[in-house]
Amino acid sequence: MMRSFGLLSVLVLVASCQTYDFERVTPLAVGQTTDKTIVASKRLKPNVMLLVDNSGSMLLPTNTANPNCPANCGNSASNPCPGTCPTRVSEMKSAMATFLQSSGAIARLGVTIYPTDNVCKAASNIDVAFPTPTVTDDGTDSALTANASQVNTRIQMLGPTGGTPTGPSLEFLGTYGGLTDNNDFRDDFVLLLTDGLPNCNDNNPNQLCSCGAMCTAMQTMACNCTTSTCASTLCAKGCLDFVSGDDNAGAVGAVKALRQKGIRTIVVGFGADLAGGTGPTVLNAMARAGGFARECQMGMDSECGTGNTCNQATKVCSQAFFQAANGAELAAALQKISQSFQGDPCVFTLSARPSDPRYLSVVIDGNNVQEGSGTFSYDFGTNKVTFLGDLCTRLTRSTTQNPVNVEFRIVERF
Repeated sequence: MMRSFGLLSVLVLVASCQTYDFERVTPLAVGQTTDKTIVASKRLKPNVMLLVDNSGSMLLPTNTANPNCPANCGNSASNPCPGTCPTRVSEMKSAMATFLQSSGAIARLGVTIYPTDNVCKAASNIDVAFPTPTVTDDGTDSALTANASQVNTRIQMLGPTGGTPTGPSLEFLGTYGGLTDNNDFRDDFVLLLTDGLPNCNDNNPNQLCSCGAMCTAMQTMACNCTTSTCASTLCAKGCLDFVSGDDNAGAVGAVKALRQKGIRTIVVGFGADLAGGTGPTVLNAMARAGGFARECQMGMDSECGTGNTCNQATKVCSQAFFQAANGAELAAALQKISQSFQGDPCVFTLSARPSDPRYLSVVIDGNNVQEGSGTFSYDFGTNKVTFLGDLCTRLTRSTTQNPVNVEFRIVERF
């Protein structure tokens, strides 16, 4: 995937219906009247909004076989597990504290908690907003760390209750200006941390409200009830918010809508419920729709983790979401995700596509560079530029005292 590299300079110039001299990869210069966009790209630290599931099932033990966890503890707020029993919420709090205290400056972090009542109310406010916008990342680490500390404080306050309105909460984040600003030159992510299956959709097409006591076995199966009952007030809310084969519906549709706005969703499934059954199917669909499926670029199963395999054709793991059954696994998953933010400084995905590969010009420190085995390669299909050889080494070794200015000039259309 495209990664962050905060030491490269930015230049974005947009011109329309004017005449410009334009450097192109071929020896000729182009001067013409045209609609065109000249783009230079910079890898700034991404915006990452944590969307944290605070549903009642987070009170359950991470391992029901643990002798410190009495039978049925955590199945309600009135029957909590003892402090010696690791629960999903206690393990998440521990792992997030470690992650946020050690890696708080890797991104511009915020947090949103859902549900916001003891039934099914979706997220409707940002609990901790992103830090104040900045044009560069220079000197911002202390502010990012302070904001991450606020995020951690909010997470440590969690008191699980209610259902799992994942879809509507994702839809809400699609309205947050911190994620939808197309002029900040930052990648935008939602990091979804959930232990359960999405529900709480009153408009679920698989609802049982219309059939009541006369529901057929096929209707009941389509509902795929996620609660103790899907009758009465739960005839729609209790059904799984997922329609198999339809990426435009339910929670998967909400993820897809975010992706269309340029916001990628990283899916972390937390808890034993996701070890089998419908859970992996739903979260896999969400992960693939979110644009951050777990990858295996070297084609090795080991890149995908224990019990997971690599699809050799797509280089995507068969289990596309990140799974954590306990705090240690959650911490490991978060660390792997954070490494992706830190990035490969030699690989860039362009923000616009040239009308022809010849109409891409790459300028390094003011000098036009020709494509070649020792400089860079451009893949028109993926719209990615990969720097090679000594040029890649220069980018890797650059510092704030000795930066490398990278500019991509593109004739997008005539």
